[in-house]
Amino acid sequence: MLITIRPHGVEEATRALDIKVRGKVTQAIREAIRAGKVEGKSLTDARYVRKISPLGKIATRTSGLRGEIKITGARNLIKHFKLSPATRPPHRPPGGLRVQILRGGGGQLPHAFVNRRGVVFENIGGRSLRHLSTVSLPGAWEVVGSKVEAALLEHIEKNMEAVL
Repeated sequence: MLITIRPHGVEEATRALDIKVRGKVTQAIREAIRAGKVEGKSLTDARYVRKISPLGKIATRTSGLRGEIKITGARNLIKHFKLSPATRPPHRPPGGLRVQILRGGGGQLPHAFVNRRGVVFENIGGRSLRHLSTVSLPGAWEVVGSKVEAALLEHIEKNMEAVL
């Protein structure tokens, strides 16, 4: 997922003004990007049982009158979240596994089990197994993306008013 900030019309205005104003506009964008990154982390951490920020990479970049937040990461294993039983029991538990990924949520996976390495599989019939995983960091940011963009716009407007 990529979130980009580039104020419209500011580039033409800063060409007419001196270099100090251009630096202040770049600083305003940089501060808005930082605030957006913090807002996104707090929103995703509040939504999920475990902090998922360490399970991916959030990179910020500001150059000139442009700022970016780039979020990368693969799908996460269920064992990183709340799982009961967390290890492989000597017998198959009745009712399957209990998993909780979102705060206040959770549910049973009736045909799921944990292997020796702690990876969760689901028996889908016969000898067929399916590896189960959860949300990725970019997927989590897509859920809260509209709130992050609103916070970015609010910060950039506030910072630009202070500059101009």
